[in-house]
Amino acid sequence: METLKRLRHMGIQQRIMLYVTVGLALMFGGFAFVGLRSVQEATQLVYKERLSETHTTAGLFSNDFSRVARGAKAALSKVTPEDRQGIEAATSNLLDSLSSDSFNFFRVTGVWVIDAKGQLLADAGTPKLDTSTRLLPAVSEASAVTGEDYVLLPAVGGSDGNPPFAMLATKVGGQEGSRTHVIVVHTASLNNQTSYNPASFWRTGQDARNAHDATEDSHQEYHLEVVNPEGITALLIWKGRTAGKPSSHYAFVRSLAYGESSVISHSPGPSDSFPPHVIAIVPIGSSRFYLILEQPVDVALALPLRIKQEILVLAIGGFLITLFVAWITTRNVVKPTRQLTRAAERMARGDLETPISINSQDEVGKLAQSLDIMRLELKEASEQIGNVNKELESQVRERTARLADVLQKVITAQEDERYRLARELHDETLQTLGALSIALDRARDGLHDTPRRSAEHLVEAKAIAGRLLEETRRLILGLRPMALDDLGLGPAIRWYAETHLEGKGVATVVEVGQPVVKLPKHIEVTLFRLAQEAVNNIAKHADARHASIRVTFPDSLASLVVTDDGKGFDVNHALQLGTSVPNVGLLGMQERVKLLNGRFNIRSQQGKGTEVNVEIPVESESA
Repeated sequence: METLKRLRHMGIQQRIMLYVTVGLALMFGGFAFVGLRSVQEATQLVYKERLSETHTTAGLFSNDFSRVARGAKAALSKVTPEDRQGIEAATSNLLDSLSSDSFNFFRVTGVWVIDAKGQLLADAGTPKLDTSTRLLPAVSEASAVTGEDYVLLPAVGGSDGNPPFAMLATKVGGQEGSRTHVIVVHTASLNNQTSYNPASFWRTGQDARNAHDATEDSHQEYHLEVVNPEGITALLIWKGRTAGKPSSHYAFVRSLAYGESSVISHSPGPSDSFPPHVIAIVPIGSSRFYLILEQPVDVALALPLRIKQEILVLAIGGFLITLFVAWITTRNVVKPTRQLTRAAERMARGDLETPISINSQDEVGKLAQSLDIMRLELKEASEQIGNVNKELESQVRERTARLADVLQKVITAQEDERYRLARELHDETLQTLGALSIALDRARDGLHDTPRRSAEHLVEAKAIAGRLLEETRRLILGLRPMALDDLGLGPAIRWYAETHLEGKGVATVVEVGQPVVKLPKHIEVTLFRLAQEAVNNIAKHADARHASIRVTFPDSLASLVVTDDGKGFDVNHALQLGTSVPNVGLLGMQERVKLLNGRFNIRSQQGKGTEVNVEIPVESESA
């Protein structure tokens, strides 16, 4: 509350600056938010691009291993296990062929041929093994492969001073259906490289890699690492580091599901000295060897980081510059605004004569012109309001007189109705009661002397009582038909029309629809009274031969339409107050409809009949 109180007492410049500051903060904050989201999307694109390059590099490994497997199968598929000299010669030739072949990341240094029982049949190259027991896992793994498939296993021993890479094992069938196994040991051949550049590898092959240009784009250079299933770095392209040691990334490799790949931002822990970097991990073929491409974060995410920095600089700088411009602008606005405030205060005190003049051509000047126009319009409106008030007073007096006239006619109609009831009670009901009393007296007097005559008088008294009952029922039904309460709106209107029109020779059609919701009682009574008054007018004044009464309920409305083909009348004259025309019935109908916010319309033409059209809004009666 205290903050709101202080805000109300702030000057216009301070308040505008506060609003502008909040608005700019929201605007530039939104801009920064959207920009940082774009940076995140750019980062994800970088991650996808790194993962794609890693998959491509893994494909180079897979292609080279497939070439080795196909060469081994081709060299030993036609030699039987019994032909030891043939196996040794084929093994030596295979080693010569594979050693002279150019592979992307390794060279072949040794070949072993082992039978299905794990016995060493032939070997060539280095390292030399005293026993084949160290190769038994290769025999077990390779026994499950088919076709040109192969398995990769961790290397055993070193060769020629090069760090061991991996062993490739593939199954080969002899001429007579016997089985042999070829094991190929790989060692890294790119240990002279300081970094890995995929573009260089894909563009020019081995010659370009050996003559790597140090001027290549640093954003395309990676540290390449291959981790074997034991967590040892089998191959490493990284200046100053060698393979053969446990990999610092093995924990990430181990967390991946079989065959899964991932991109991870690796941040150093409290005891680590390496800078944060981005690594992409991809399995090599279907093996458990994983290829890792690593780049420092400031290199891998250089573009997103630069965009992020530019967005923050633009957001903060734009915010401060715009705030300064707003401050200068508000200073120029304050002075004419104060003049406008004083002018508005004069107008509030009722001074509409003093003109508003401000020497400014900007929006404030236009506002001053608009305010002066408003002053003139208020002055004119004030004069018009005085005239309208006089006219309203005249209409109120006329309306009061109209209501008084209607009330007088309603009272007169009530007195006429009471007079009619009194006359009927006197002329009919009272006389009938007198006749009934006389008949009962006669029956009583002759009860002992002439019983037969007394019985005749009782029969006569019963007939008189029956007539009295019918007359009383007719009077009651005239006031409120019981059918409206017992049978509903439709039967009540139909009964009233038949009893009052058909006896006068007016053919009547009554159509009453079924309301969607239950009608409130006051709506039912109003519709019945309107139909009753319309029927009475047709019976008394229309001289009609045909009449129609239709009650429908469209779209939450109650619609009553009563038509006849009678002689018609002048509607305007009939509804005009102060005339001698007996129009109280029509005025009563009109007032009933107005009280229910309905629409009442009468159309009539001399000699062409009359139509009464009523629409009343309907609300369902709560249960």
